[in-house]
Amino acid sequence: MKPVLRLIRNHFLLIAILFFALAGLQGSPAEGSREENIMGPQSKHAIGEQRVLVLAVRFPDVEPKFPLKRIRKKVVRGLNKYVREQSYGLTWVKADFKGWVMLPDPIRKYKVSPYNFKVDRTRVKKLIEDSMTAVEKEVNFSQYQHIIVIPCAFTTPGKGYGMMCYCANPGMLSGVRKNIRYVPMESEGGKIFEDGVCVATENAHLGMFAHDFFHALGGIYKNIRLIP
Repeated sequence: MKPVLRLIRNHFLLIAILFFALAGLQGSPAEGSREENIMGPQSKHAIGEQRVLVLAVRFPDVEPKFPLKRIRKKVVRGLNKYVREQSYGLTWVKADFKGWVMLPDPIRKYKVSPYNFKVDRTRVKKLIEDSMTAVEKEVNFSQYQHIIVIPCAFTTPGKGYGMMCYCANPGMLSGVRKNIRYVPMESEGGKIFEDGVCVATENAHLGMFAHDFFHALGGIYKNIRLIP
């Protein structure tokens, strides 16, 4: 047999094997448990409309580099389009965008390490709670499933805000190695939010926003963070 024909035959054989192997995994009464055994636990609550409060915050001693219009386009329109496409239309983002939201303290009071396991959690908590306090008179936090806080300071590792993007809840606020949980956030006026929160600076690209937003979307299962 000629080498080219042998190569084509081998390719068709491989495709046939894969097809029948996959076909054997479909349609049984125990489909759910089999899927979990094959793919691991799947997040079920990240389906449908996701109500998200987006807060573009600024520091009194830092001038933002990006205009609000550009940030809004990326986080509101861009993130929604990305989530719809990646979920095959099963999930979408309905965002309420607010900015600029002025924080009370200079950036040094909020700045974090660029290394995950060296981040001061008290500074993460301060950023989120100060952002909530700034809008608590005009926002009903119970209407939202997630909050995205955008520190409007041009950031590279260790400069500006310190870290470009991370998931705070579940994640940075409790740690991701053990005892992962949702940590309640509370505004100065006593308003509570204990669902998904992620933080991404003004110059974080869409892929970074999506990565950490997906951690918030996926939630927790048996002490691990899921992706949707």
